[in-house]
Amino acid sequence: MATFKPVVLVGKKHLKQDGTSNIKIRIYHNLESQYISTKHYINPVLLDNSGNVSSLADNSELLNYEINNTVQKLRAAYIRMGSARTMYMTCSDLKKEIERSLVQQSEIIDFVTFSRQIIKGTKKEKTAQWYEGALQALCSFTRREKIDVKAITSDLLNKMIFSLNEKGLEPGTVSNYLRGIRALYNKAKLAYNNEDYDIIRIPGDPFKRVNIPVYRRKRKSISVELIMRIRDYESDKARTNMARDVFMMMFYLMGINISDLYGLSCERRGRIEYKRMKTTTDKNYEQILLSINIEPELRVLIDKYSEGYFLSYFHTNYNCFNNFLRAVNLGLKDICKVLNIDFKVTSNWARHSWASLARNKAFVPKADIDFCLGHVNNDYKMADIYIDIDYGVCDRANRVVLNLLQKK
Repeated sequence: MATFKPVVLVGKKHLKQDGTSNIKIRIYHNLESQYISTKHYINPVLLDNSGNVSSLADNSELLNYEINNTVQKLRAAYIRMGSARTMYMTCSDLKKEIERSLVQQSEIIDFVTFSRQIIKGTKKEKTAQWYEGALQALCSFTRREKIDVKAITSDLLNKMIFSLNEKGLEPGTVSNYLRGIRALYNKAKLAYNNEDYDIIRIPGDPFKRVNIPVYRRKRKSISVELIMRIRDYESDKARTNMARDVFMMMFYLMGINISDLYGLSCERRGRIEYKRMKTTTDKNYEQILLSINIEPELRVLIDKYSEGYFLSYFHTNYNCFNNFLRAVNLGLKDICKVLNIDFKVTSNWARHSWASLARNKAFVPKADIDFCLGHVNNDYKMADIYIDIDYGVCDRANRVVLNLLQKK
């Protein structure tokens, strides 16, 4: 059984300059000790071995009352958990669960505050932006900046979907918002629930009764003829010509993502080697190195934009990726206008177009296309363990696709 006792620690690091030390509540459980700080400080000699404040201390009666009250709250939280749960807990786990329990008694679990903490700690900028957009959509719908996590019900979420649909948002956008909210909600459950000890502070799953719109990726491929028209277009604007060349570099690099292109720092033995930023996560163990031969068409453009160091032009003229992306897409917009292309071609159309042409015109097998694009194919997960990587597969596929652009 756990015990709770007021103590003061007298080590040098615990003493303030005025000689006082924080009164802590020591939890002793399963032969371990943990400490929970209080707001009170005292000269160590004024707290006896029983945890009582001496009458010589200022406001000793009030201090004893407040400290004993804190001890009783901690003990009550411990008792409510039940011995069946706590007997196998480490002292550290017990401390965490007691602290969480006290927070829940005093206030709601604010989903917005929790989500902001998650967003702040998210390393990948795109993921953080996704969470932020989803959270803003929820706050906008509820017209609140503080939302009790238990108020997020299936009824509320279904009403939100209906409202977003009424506003004319694309199903993909609605899906994006709801999936972001679901991801944050699941993180809250992971943080506040402890299934090992049957401690459930966020019960249920409202998303089980929510029909999130299915996001269907739009086709973004263009024909060989149109790619050649973009390639051969000449503008009197430097930005537009740069956008044209970036689009073609992405195509020549088997549909590399523009963020990965911007992140390239060098070439090795006539090849471009990189790992996709999109798959760079702490939990991704299947990330593979992509290696692409620098074909003659690509060599011309690499040399054009490398002066002093590899692809220096992009970094000297655009100090961050977002500015670079904006410039490329604005340049492509200019090209579409001049060439009378009646749909919006953006940078990621190069990736879709390479894949479509590889399959439909060059007859490259789908599995090889997946490999060239850097996708993880679960159908071949075991085979991938045994088969050595042969980048010649990529080189041959890419060359056949690029040959489609040869002038007839």
